[in-house]
Amino acid sequence: MDNGFSKHTVPTLKVNNGFDMPILGLGVWRMDKADIKQLIINAIKIGYRHFEYCAADYKSEREGGEALAEALRTGLVNREALFVTTKLWNSDHGHVIEACKDSLKKLRLEYLDLYLVHFPMASRHLDIY
Repeated sequence: MDNGFSKHTVPTLKVNNGFDMPILGLGVWRMDKADIKQLIINAIKIGYRHFEYCAADYKSEREGGEALAEALRTGLVNREALFVTTKLWNSDHGHVIEACKDSLKKLRLEYLDLYLVHFPMASRHLDIY
């Protein structure tokens, strides 16, 4: 494997910081947790490079992290070839740094490519998941 690109390369869009974001990504909201890991591995094999883990509240980051860790460990893809997005949950607007660090830990990553606010209205903070 070539560690980053496949014959099925997805077109990218250059964002304002100069990075290229694949215009097609795979989101895992409402996917069965038991299927997420294999689905992401298979998606990488066919050329997907942009993955979106919805928000911490959907609790899909840990399974996504297992898939990413395996793909990186086995050399299926390198980190620089991936574009990983997740979202700040509504109850964590006042706890952005802690919530982001928690997402990074679950995703087993050193950095995110895009961190979005899930919804612009905050809800009551309960705790970092």
